[in-house]
Amino acid sequence: MGVLNHLFGSTESIAREIELDDEDIIRNWKKYLKTISKKKEVIERLRVDRDLQSNLRQLQQLLKLELIDISLEEKEESELIADLEALEHSKKIKRVEKLQQCLGYAETKYEHVYGLLHQLNSILQNQIRLVTAIQAESKDTGKLVSHLKLQLELELGIIKQVEEIKTFHDLFLALVKGEHIIRGMDSKEKRLLKKMQKVISKIFSNEINEGITFEWAMSVFNAVQDIVMNQEAAMARGFDPHADVDFEYVNRPEFVALVMETIQGLRERKVSEQMINVFVHLFREWYNHERG
Repeated sequence: MGVLNHLFGSTESIAREIELDDEDIIRNWKKYLKTISKKKEVIERLRVDRDLQSNLRQLQQLLKLELIDISLEEKEESELIADLEALEHSKKIKRVEKLQQCLGYAETKYEHVYGLLHQLNSILQNQIRLVTAIQAESKDTGKLVSHLKLQLELELGIIKQVEEIKTFHDLFLALVKGEHIIRGMDSKEKRLLKKMQKVISKIFSNEINEGITFEWAMSVFNAVQDIVMNQEAAMARGFDPHADVDFEYVNRPEFVALVMETIQGLRERKVSEQMINVFVHLFREWYNHERG
């Protein structure tokens, strides 16, 4: 199993010990980094009418990494294009850039690197799917090539951030080996996480609009937005008003207190620490990486 597949695999696969040692994990990462300049060169010279298939074969070789096992799920070409166009490219770039702000807070340094790796994993999956689709001589080859170049731009943005993280290798190893807060949940938190992931996902996709978890999530979201809209509220909580003050607040330790205050105002029965931890993790994950 590839290193990133292990990190973003199922609960069961995460529970298993990774077979690679520290040196192997870092070596796989460095081998991946060495492919980037060559991949950039090949993708930049992609032309529909000039050595296309030869260049695509080179790309395939560069994408065969021990860092990741590419799992090609069955997906129609139109569905692939729709997925890639679901969010404007400029917003995707901004989302990657905003992740960097997490680095200012010790408790979110793992979430920052986890978020970068999560997006990198998705990009590498998209790249191999695009190469496969282009090789099939699609009628939308030009559009697919354009998407491949945009995916490269996102990838380069992530690598730029990684290069600025002096402790990246240590954080990367800790994430892969499960020595961090996201994978450090106790058994109760893991059960809650599995249960609440589905609920939170449906709330933010507007599939659920009632229930205590819905009220909790919406109340927290509205409280965060109040800070964005109200300069006095932001300053009262110790923040200088700026365009991304909401993002800063969600990733600060103070956010945990807001989550606790909110649920205590909605129900009399005390909520467990495990439930608070799971809610905070899922809300941050959505706010940092998925909020459109």
